[in-house]
Amino acid sequence: MSEETNETNAPNKSNSGVWILITIIALLATGVLGWMYSKESKSYKNCQTANAQLEKEMKSMNEALSGYIDGATMDLKNDFQQMLSTYDKLIEKDASKSDSLQAQKDSINMLLEQLKDTKNRSYYEIGQLKKRNERLREIMNRYLITIDSLNTLNIDLSTRLDKTSSELNLTQSERDSLRKQNDQNAELLTKGAKLNAFNFKSEGLRYQTFGGSTKDVNRASRTEILSSTFTIGENKIARTGNKTIYMQITDPNGQVIFKRPSDVTQIAGSEILYTGKREINYQGQLIDMTIVYNLEGREVASGNYVVKIFADGALIGKDTFTLK
Repeated sequence: MSEETNETNAPNKSNSGVWILITIIALLATGVLGWMYSKESKSYKNCQTANAQLEKEMKSMNEALSGYIDGATMDLKNDFQQMLSTYDKLIEKDASKSDSLQAQKDSINMLLEQLKDTKNRSYYEIGQLKKRNERLREIMNRYLITIDSLNTLNIDLSTRLDKTSSELNLTQSERDSLRKQNDQNAELLTKGAKLNAFNFKSEGLRYQTFGGSTKDVNRASRTEILSSTFTIGENKIARTGNKTIYMQITDPNGQVIFKRPSDVTQIAGSEILYTGKREINYQGQLIDMTIVYNLEGREVASGNYVVKIFADGALIGKDTFTLK
């Protein structure tokens, strides 16, 4: 009986020892885990504190840089706008490069679109935009140098061609000299050598009873003279010398008033009737003048009259007046 009891108690003692060991290990593991959790929790709190401090410092830095960033953004906008204006001038100078120049303009316009929004940009973003600006300006400067060089070459070639043409002209025949003179005359006309008449005062006049002077009238029945006073303008490139100034007056019925059927002149390759004319010596300066036509008792109709002034084969001025 005693042996059976001992044999039964032996396994119980062995099981109790195992559970005690497991309990000890569990307690040790729990302690280790608690210690590790406490350490990680402390590290996490330290990280939160550090992040909060960094965010505070970043906010302070952004506030400090906000004025600089706003100013830099405005400077970039202005600089990009100036670059666009320069590219427009380059396209005018050299249309053959318009496609490549337009591509650069498109790049600049894209950057300007980015700058139109109101978002808060960082110092880094502003720095990147400045780098893009510098690269685009370098490209633009290369185009400037290239196109200016080509224009200088073209001017030099044109100068040499003009010189060669002048030398050849010295050996031309009389016929070619006359042709050259005609070409020069046509060139003068295209450059504004044509005279200009302005400051008109066109009216009907009547002789006064005493003294032979005249006075202006506004009734057709009392009109004895048709008169137009005007100014020939200053023109430094017009041909100077004696010139004939022609006046043509058209009555309300569209008929030209003239004295003789032979009173005609060539204007733009066609013959026209003229009402009166006057010779002047033109030296490129302002000339005030009057051309009159004596009706010599002829009656004129009431209505609107058109006055045209011609010189050097061209119309140089126009006016109207009315007689009741």
